[in-house]
Amino acid sequence: MQYLQRWGVAALSLLVALVTWVSLSVFQPVWVKTSQELSTDLAWRLLSKSQDERRVILVDIDERSLQDIGPWPWPRSTQAKLLDQLAEQGAALQVLDVVFTASQTGDEVLAQAFKQHQPVLAQAFALPQQGGQTQAGQLAGALDWPSCPAPFSEATGYLANSAGLQSARAGHITPRLSQDGVVRQQPAVLCFQDKAYPALGLAAAAQGADLKTWSLQRGKSWSDAPWLLSSAAGAFQSVPLSDAGDIRVPWWNQPESYVSVSAADVLQGKVPKGLLSNAWVLVGSSAFGLNDTIATPFASAAAGMLVHAQVLTGLIDGRMPFTPLDASWLQVLAAMVGLALLIALASLKPAANPFPVQIFPLIGLGWAVALWAAHMALLQSQAWVVGWVLPALTVLLASLAWGILEHTKSRLDRDRLYTHLSSYLPAPVAAALALQPPSSAIKASTRLVSVMFADIRNFSAYCEARPPKEAAAVLHAFFSTATRVVEAHGGVIEAFQGDAVLAVWYGAEYQDGQEDALNAQGAKKALQAAVDLYRAMQGTLPDPAPAGLEPLALGVGLECGPAMAGSFGLASRRTHMVMGRTVTIASRLVDMTADLAHPVLVGEGLAAQLAGEGLSSMGTFLLDGLRVPHHVYAYRLFDAPSSL
Repeated sequence: MQYLQRWGVAALSLLVALVTWVSLSVFQPVWVKTSQELSTDLAWRLLSKSQDERRVILVDIDERSLQDIGPWPWPRSTQAKLLDQLAEQGAALQVLDVVFTASQTGDEVLAQAFKQHQPVLAQAFALPQQGGQTQAGQLAGALDWPSCPAPFSEATGYLANSAGLQSARAGHITPRLSQDGVVRQQPAVLCFQDKAYPALGLAAAAQGADLKTWSLQRGKSWSDAPWLLSSAAGAFQSVPLSDAGDIRVPWWNQPESYVSVSAADVLQGKVPKGLLSNAWVLVGSSAFGLNDTIATPFASAAAGMLVHAQVLTGLIDGRMPFTPLDASWLQVLAAMVGLALLIALASLKPAANPFPVQIFPLIGLGWAVALWAAHMALLQSQAWVVGWVLPALTVLLASLAWGILEHTKSRLDRDRLYTHLSSYLPAPVAAALALQPPSSAIKASTRLVSVMFADIRNFSAYCEARPPKEAAAVLHAFFSTATRVVEAHGGVIEAFQGDAVLAVWYGAEYQDGQEDALNAQGAKKALQAAVDLYRAMQGTLPDPAPAGLEPLALGVGLECGPAMAGSFGLASRRTHMVMGRTVTIASRLVDMTADLAHPVLVGEGLAAQLAGEGLSSMGTFLLDGLRVPHHVYAYRLFDAPSSL
C-alpha cells in the first residue's frame, strides 16, 4: 500500500509536468520565449569580453562632433573628407551606418570619395509589421540570386541612398525588434520586388573578404541551424540563420570593449597613429538628435551601430549564435532527465529513503540552475542558444507538486498515527510526543491534580466463569462509558489498568506548600464524573449476575493533591504514567468501597476542596501500603442531584 501511495504521488507529479509543458507550449509560448531571451541577455552580460576589440573600430558622430563640426547633415565635402582621413589612417574597410537619401550640393565630391574608397553603404527597409511604405532613394547591393527565397521577409518600403551616391556594396540596417523592444536578431536578407538584399554586416564581411556571392541551403545535421548562408571562399563559409532567416546578434563583446573614435577627432587629425591601420571602420552615430538609438541586452539605450559591430566581429571569429534544428528534443531530453531523477528517488524503499519531502523542490530548483549553467556553457562553447526555461519550469513545478503531495501524504500519515497514539495515550501527551525526538531521559513534572480511580468489583471471577468475548464486551462498554463521561467533564483518561480506569484533572505546577492552591473546580468535576459514571454503569453492567457469581459493581475512589506525571524508560520502550501518594490513596479507596458499602469514597484532600459538602465521615484508616492514617469520606450518592 505504501508503494502504491508513493507511485501514485509520482504519477500525479508527472501529470503536473505534462500539463505544465503543454500549457506553456500552447498557451504561453510568447512568455516562454521572452523569459528565454531575458535569460540569454543575462548570459551575454556574464560571458561577454571586456578586452579591447581593435579589428572593428567605431567612428562616432557624437555630440562633440556635432558641436565642433556643425549640425547634421554635414556638407558633402566634410563627409568626403572623413572618408579620405580614414583611408589615410590605413583603414582596410569602411562601413557607413548612414543613409544618404536626399541629394545635396556637392554630391559629386562625396560620390568621388565613394568611388575611390568603396565603402559599404547602408539602407533601411520597412517590415510588414512596421507598416511603412515609403520608397526613397535607389536600392543597391542586391545579391545575384534569381529570386528571393522562402525564409526571408518581404519589405513594404525602404530608405536608400540617392541615385548619385552609390557604391559597389550596400547592406540593410533593419533590426528585428523583440516583444520587449530589444534588438536580438536581424534579418540576414530582406526581399523587395523579388530581389534579395543582405544585412550591412554580411555585405561588409563580403566586401572585406572579397566574396562574390552567397548561397542558401537547409541545415542537415541535428546540430545545424535551420538555414545556412554559405560562401564559396574560405572565409565565412557558413553563417547560421533561424527559421525566419534571421541572424542572431552575437553579443560577445561588451559595448565598452569597442574602441570608439569621435568623428571630430578623425576630421581634425587627432586620431592616434596606427589605431585605424588595417582595421574595419564602422561609421555611425550615438548623438541623441540623429535618432539611431536601440535597446540591447546591455542597455535600454545604445548606439545602433553596435549591432553591426557585434555582427562583424562574430563573422570574423566564426562564432555566430544559433538554435540547432533539434533544440526542442534537447529540451525534452533535459526535462526527462530531471523527471527521471525524481523518479529515482521515489524508487527507493520507503524505509531506506534518506530524503525528506523538502528535498524534492530543492531538486527541481537545482535542476533549473543546472540547466541555466548548461545553457551558458553551450552558448560559450558551441554558440548554441538552446531553450532551458520550459524544461526547467516543467521539472521545477513537478518537483514542487511532488513535494506538496509527499508533504500532504506525510501529514495524513502523521495525523493518522497521532490519532492512534492519542487513543493509547492522553491526547496532550500524544501531541507533545509527536513533536519531540525520542529520549531516554525522565520527562516528568509534579502537578496539583484531582484523581478518580474506578474499578469493577468481582470482575476477575466473572471473567473466570464467562466466555472471554462476553467479558471483553463488558470491559469495552465500561472503558467506553468512562471515556465519554471523563472527557465530558474535562478530565483525561490516563490509563486503563486491568478492569480499572485512572482519570486525572490537572491543575497548576506544584511547589512545596501549595496544596491549598488546588483548583476546587477540578475537584467538583472529578466528583461529578464519578457520580455520572456510577449511574451510567447501572444499566451497563450485567444485572442480575449470572448464577453462582457475585454481582458486578462499580467502586470509585477520589483524591486531590500533588502527583508526578510524565514519561519514563528507555527511548526504545517508554511509558507514560501518573504516580504519587494522591494516586495511591485513590486506588486504596476503591479497594475499601466494598468493605464500607459505599460506591464512592473521597480522600481528605478532595474533601477539603469540597468543604465537606455532600460528604459523610467514615473515620480514619491506615490505608494499605501507607504509613500515615487518612480520613475517609463517603459521598451520599443516592441523595445527590444529577448535576452537582
